[in-house]
Amino acid sequence: MKKLVIASISLFILMQVNAQYDPSALAVLDAMSNKYKDVASFKASFSQKLTNESAGLDETISGEIAVKGDKFVLDVVGQKIYNDGTDVYTYNEDLNEVTISPYDAEESEITLSNVYDLYKNGFKYVLVETKSNGDRLIELDPESRDKSYFKIRMTINAKDELKSFTVFERTGNKYVYSINSFTPTPFNDNYFTFDVSKYPNVEVIDFR
Repeated sequence: MKKLVIASISLFILMQVNAQYDPSALAVLDAMSNKYKDVASFKASFSQKLTNESAGLDETISGEIAVKGDKFVLDVVGQKIYNDGTDVYTYNEDLNEVTISPYDAEESEITLSNVYDLYKNGFKYVLVETKSNGDRLIELDPESRDKSYFKIRMTINAKDELKSFTVFERTGNKYVYSINSFTPTPFNDNYFTFDVSKYPNVEVIDFR
């Protein structure tokens, strides 16, 4: 009887461990990642909804992003953020001011430039649900407890396209990103570098 109880406990633990690295979830994530990997560069429009019940937050903004590899240009709420893979240029149109800082991939935010491969390093994953329309709901759990968030939930449709993702932060903030359009678009590398000469009298704040 004792051996049976121990065996049952061991089986339960094994099932829990396997669920954390669910092969069904991995298959869906790999298919999604490979689909976007085949696209050399793209532009997308999106909306971001921030909620926090305890703080009474409920805000929605929209934006556009152009992506090529690890380079991107993000246009949102009066700011344009250029990432050329080495430096990040944050341009504030109202102030005619650009802040330059070195790009740190380890500290970068979750965006449409990196979310497709995010699961490959430092995450557990599980397929939570497959809906009648073919949408797959997958949850990612960061292995490190040092992250500002404790869970990411992805909705991937039957065509292996990422429809939305939700970031759950430890502060109670919940960010829901919905992808409204996605268009493969060719871009030259210089598109992702902020050209100071095109912005007369711009104030440059350089933290490099």
